[in-house]
Amino acid sequence: MGETDYSIALSTAASGYPENFPFDPDEAFPEYSGSIAKDSRNDVYRAVRKNFELLGYDRENIGTASWNPLGHLVKPGDRVFIKPNLCSHEYGRKKEKLTGDLFSIITHPSVVRAVADYVVIALKGKGQIVIGDNPTIDTNFAVQMAATGYDRFAAFYRQTHGIDCTVNDLREVWCDNIKFYGNKSLMKKLPGDPLGDTVVNLGEKSFFYNLNALLFRGVFTNRWETIRHHHGKTQEYAVANSIYTADVYISIPKLKTHHKVGATLNVKGLVGMCTKKNYLIHWRIGFPSWGGDEYPEPENKRDHLLLALKHIASDLTPEFLRASIAKRLKGGAIDRMFTVGHYCGSWEGNDTCWRMAADLYLALMSRERKCLSVVDGVIGGDGNGPFCTGRKEAKTIITGEHLVLVDSVSARMMDFNVMEIRYIAELLKRLDLDLAKVNVESGDYETMDFFASKRSYLDFAPPSNWPNLSINASNKSINSGGES
Repeated sequence: MGETDYSIALSTAASGYPENFPFDPDEAFPEYSGSIAKDSRNDVYRAVRKNFELLGYDRENIGTASWNPLGHLVKPGDRVFIKPNLCSHEYGRKKEKLTGDLFSIITHPSVVRAVADYVVIALKGKGQIVIGDNPTIDTNFAVQMAATGYDRFAAFYRQTHGIDCTVNDLREVWCDNIKFYGNKSLMKKLPGDPLGDTVVNLGEKSFFYNLNALLFRGVFTNRWETIRHHHGKTQEYAVANSIYTADVYISIPKLKTHHKVGATLNVKGLVGMCTKKNYLIHWRIGFPSWGGDEYPEPENKRDHLLLALKHIASDLTPEFLRASIAKRLKGGAIDRMFTVGHYCGSWEGNDTCWRMAADLYLALMSRERKCLSVVDGVIGGDGNGPFCTGRKEAKTIITGEHLVLVDSVSARMMDFNVMEIRYIAELLKRLDLDLAKVNVESGDYETMDFFASKRSYLDFAPPSNWPNLSINASNKSINSGGES
């Protein structure tokens, strides 16, 4: 671990996001050679650049045309994968009134532009930039690209810098009809990662090792596929090769909440590197007394029998028939009984999803690689993430090289109890990382005794059913609802 891995930088972007693609900087920085925005202030670019300065990158050349802040990470000829959070093409999935927008749940492309420019400098005309993600299965990627301008990056970097750049949807299947959500056999097939994938078996290192595999539930209702890849010493994840074999992995997550793990940042965002969604365990079926975490323990004892019958029927019914039955039962007593509170693992008692997130970090780092994180907290998402967040004007960019430590700093900036976010807490323990040794640099925030202090920073509201997450006991979730 290098010295900079223990340093995290925080800067503000006071004016918010710039408006127009390609999100040029509004200042002719010494190292910059492109066009300048004359009609839009770009504090995002300035904040990304400032963080690189705070971290001391290429210190001897700061302020000169030779400054190459990412040169210690990116070498000419490298393939660099840049992963924004592109979880969905639309904000919210509920009919009730919500307060956010699309860029409170996905990474704004202006942050990607600023980071990619410094990657281009480091590549010196040789190498490749791949921008991509594996969003939720019902995301309409074409609609998302058109709405955000992400699809324009490939032509932009080829034309302006002669750099090979592609923007990829890494998914193998797409749910083009929400009525079929959860039924794998009814999904539309997609090309997936053009480089294929690598199956990583964590074996006994997995946080699922020695758990009861018969309770595992993945993205799809076909639990047997999930169990086949997670039992005993078989603990497998299929990682897109565009990421797994990349020379440098750059994560640009959104600063936002998540109703299954508390907050989704770099580590939980690694779901987006997985080509085969059903290898991902999201919860264990049943109540805690069963060993499950699908729902809190019920007050009515008959609910145990009803839930058991529901799962027996679900496991034995073919998908095409299950989808038809679910449609007929929607809104009925049985359906309502097990959707009240929007559980299915969406509560702080979820003892499963954090394990999946932590496992994905181990899978990513099973191959030696260089990493960088630049967290988009200009507009954050609080309340019931990942899809139904409130719009949080956080105006902050967070930067560092160690994904787990950046997540720790990000969670503290949200005013969350870092150790309540289990994937962070367990990875800190597993990797023997000491937060007291993390150096938090900022010209905009007071960072003395960063983790030990009681000061308030961004005051994010936690998700529903997470009463112990916020350091501020009076901080309540601002939204109701959410999605799995």
